[in-house]
Amino acid sequence: MRALVSAALVVGALALSACASAPARTPGTYVSQSEPVYLITEAQADQILVDAMNVEFGTAPIVRVEAPNKGYQATIKFLFDSHQIVATMVPSRGRAGDGSVQSGYYFNVSHSGTMPLSGMSRSKRLRERLSEAATAITPSVPSAS
Repeated sequence: MRALVSAALVVGALALSACASAPARTPGTYVSQSEPVYLITEAQADQILVDAMNVEFGTAPIVRVEAPNKGYQATIKFLFDSHQIVATMVPSRGRAGDGSVQSGYYFNVSHSGTMPLSGMSRSKRLRERLSEAATAITPSVPSAS
């Protein structure tokens, strides 16, 4: 009987630890000096974020994020699991084709939670949507940082 109780406790502890989460970055979202910058306004960057979040997470509540950079967060859920995906617009400076340094933004997508596979795929799709929408306005330029 004692062995059965011990085994049940071990299985319970393993089940709980499987639901632990840690922040993760989707491949290709690591911030570096080579991050492409879009020479767009804050209003344009915000609209790109809103549109992409609504398309990707239309049925989930989307919450505004103010710090450290402005953006939006969505939480996806399935049974006892949940995953948060945050997309932000990061002020930056880019080097235009003529060599001048101009203000713009790049987008950062991060995720954390207990649904790493679906969270990573949704984050990757969101990042692609952001890039496509920004590129439709203006091509990216290299960072001037």
